[in-house]
Amino acid sequence: MPRTGALLSLSREHHTSLVLARAIKKVLEDGDSIAHQAMAERIKTHWLTLLAAHFDEEEHLIHDAAAMLDAGAIERIRAEHAELSSLADTDCPMALTDRLLRFAELIAAHVRYEERVLFPQLQAHLSMTSDTSFHSIDSVKKDFS
Repeated sequence: MPRTGALLSLSREHHTSLVLARAIKKVLEDGDSIAHQAMAERIKTHWLTLLAAHFDEEEHLIHDAAAMLDAGAIERIRAEHAELSSLADTDCPMALTDRLLRFAELIAAHVRYEERVLFPQLQAHLSMTSDTSFHSIDSVKKDFS
């Protein structure tokens, strides 16, 4: 189903997270510890430049549409957001290779779940499809440019 409104920019941003997940797995296959550290920094940058605001926007949409969403979906999304935030933090106590692998697997599964389960529920709610109902991350970024 084509995305509209606030979901359009969020859906487009999912692609960058899937590309990152694939890059992480490639780095892990190569086994280069220096590349592992560089990938951890790339994840942190991805968090700071995209994911933190992306998750905030999704949380806002979930909050506004909570009454029409599946409670299990809401719980899963929020739990995964929290775990991904922790994994993106360079102070995460998990071993680096384990953290990279977990981040790659979780972000890919998370994106797919949102696209297949959460976003169709949100899009079914008519107010979610209106560009004027919610500011997309792209429009917020333009405001700060």
